[in-house]
Amino acid sequence: ANGQRKHKLRRSWRASSRSTMSNGSGKDQYWIYHERQQALLCGQHALNNLVQQNCFSPQSLAEIAQQLDAVELNYFASNCEGGVRSKDYLRRLQEGSGNVDESGNFSIEVLRSALLARFDVQLPSIQQQGVSGMEITEIDGFICNRAAHWFAIRKINGRYWNLNSTKERPEVISHFRLAAEIESLQAQGYSVFCVLDNLPAPCTCTAQMDLGLPEYWWKEEDLLKGKTDATTRATDPWRGAGSGRRLDGGSS
Repeated sequence: ANGQRKHKLRRSWRASSRSTMSNGSGKDQYWIYHERQQALLCGQHALNNLVQQNCFSPQSLAEIAQQLDAVELNYFASNCEGGVRSKDYLRRLQEGSGNVDESGNFSIEVLRSALLARFDVQLPSIQQQGVSGMEITEIDGFICNRAAHWFAIRKINGRYWNLNSTKERPEVISHFRLAAEIESLQAQGYSVFCVLDNLPAPCTCTAQMDLGLPEYWWKEEDLLKGKTDATTRATDPWRGAGSGRRLDGGSS
């Protein structure tokens, strides 16, 4: 059933856009969304890079963190002897938020709740029973975390891309290297979480590109060729060609 939902989602994206892009060979032109690091909001960037959209904001994630904090406090109030006067409740209250810190670093529970509410996407640990025995290349995406840093790895057009927001541009990871890359991250102390299905389809049309910021869209073809001047949507000379753009910059 999950596989059917994923295929329906991909078909619906293609059907909804009248501006599917081609690379000149009759094949779809893929674009890769890669938000860069701003402040300490790597959790937000990891989520947006994973789903290939600019849909999660610091404010929306902070609201989820507050909701989770309230649920935890209610649990202590309801289950500890003495309720809101219990030592456990007062200690938890004094600790402050366990789901977001002052620098804007969010917990894994915030990321999980955000993905589940918006896309019905689960984010289990790669070591979880039922996941650990899977073929690594059958997994659609990963969220990696160590200390206060989060980043995403996402399968796009049959290739895996490291979308770490501290990197200048997306970096391709071959299927052959993927298992070694994940093992290396775990050896470095990273916790690795994964997505098995329900991720939004990769971008091949202008309707999808409108869901992200133009400076963060990279043309896959240029990245694979290793071009130092790879095209982003912000530098694409054909940007807006399908919307009746005039030579003077106006719209018709």
